[in-house]
Amino acid sequence: MKAIIISYRKEHSFRERMLLWLLGKVVAVHAQFYKHRQPWQLQREDLKQYPAASLGHELGLFLEHEELQPVDRIERHDAFHILLGFSTQLKDEAAMQFFLIGNGKISPFTAGTALFTLLTMPDYWGYFYRQYKRGQGTRCIARWDFLHLLDERFDEVKELIFSGTSANTGLLHKVETFERMNKAYVAV
Repeated sequence: MKAIIISYRKEHSFRERMLLWLLGKVVAVHAQFYKHRQPWQLQREDLKQYPAASLGHELGLFLEHEELQPVDRIERHDAFHILLGFSTQLKDEAAMQFFLIGNGKISPFTAGTALFTLLTMPDYWGYFYRQYKRGQGTRCIARWDFLHLLDERFDEVKELIFSGTSANTGLLHKVETFERMNKAYVAV
């Protein structure tokens, strides 16, 4: 597995530096937990080769701006950042977990992160609650296969999440296929 690099800048508070240190430890465990997932086998530069304005291209630009590379098996986490509008600041990393829980993505990592940040970041409870409610009002993305959406227009994917529909019938068909597969998975 590639090394996971998390910046501990001096402008971070002691609490933030401690949480970032812990996050660095948890991310490796998270990737191992999902070892059954196939890695995308894409680096930042590969993503930037997707057509302009596509999800893949926008993801590559985001990773470049943040000076990051995708982490094997949890690449979709970075797609969540850009599609849902969350920065990589610690409060937004935490708030994104609340959005995802509200949206129906309840995994051990998501729930654990949410619980831990509730205990350690009480000054953001209102923000976390608003993001939870915001997640409830969107189309469920918990089982979407973002690798197969990289060539789709970024704005259309985002619109589909927040409005629940799209004029792009190809995109809509892909997402409905993911959702049908999820219903079959849940039924088993």
